[in-house]
Amino acid sequence: MISRRQILVTTATAVAGCAGGAGGQGAGQETSDVSMTDSQFRPRNIHVDTETTVTWTNEDSRAHTVTSASDNWSKDTTVAPGEETTHTFGDSGVYDVYCTYHGSSELTGMSMKVGVGDATIENPVGGDDGDGGGAYG
Repeated sequence: MISRRQILVTTATAVAGCAGGAGGQGAGQETSDVSMTDSQFRPRNIHVDTETTVTWTNEDSRAHTVTSASDNWSKDTTVAPGEETTHTFGDSGVYDVYCTYHGSSELTGMSMKVGVGDATIENPVGGDDGDGGGAYG
């Protein structure tokens, strides 16, 4: 027999899983932590609330950058292996990011998108698993 508690936990889990879907604010994983590994951002599409600080951690053996590729923010920081950088996103919107060494401002290679607040990432950057992203050597 299923208890009332099991039903409530199952329902809450299902509802939480639907909240990050393709509709509404979706098209990005709900996280504020991004790793830089194998010359790629992982995940490549994220969604955060306004006033959230996103942390990029370089887990590669070579330097990368976190560089703005859209006009709605400004950042160009080199991140050495084992180091991290952060940015707090105050306004709703979609913010494009790339590495100047291994990607391009056209969001090829090492690139990603950050959806903030009520914004929806209409065209997510492909290859969240790192495949098909065209990362440069």
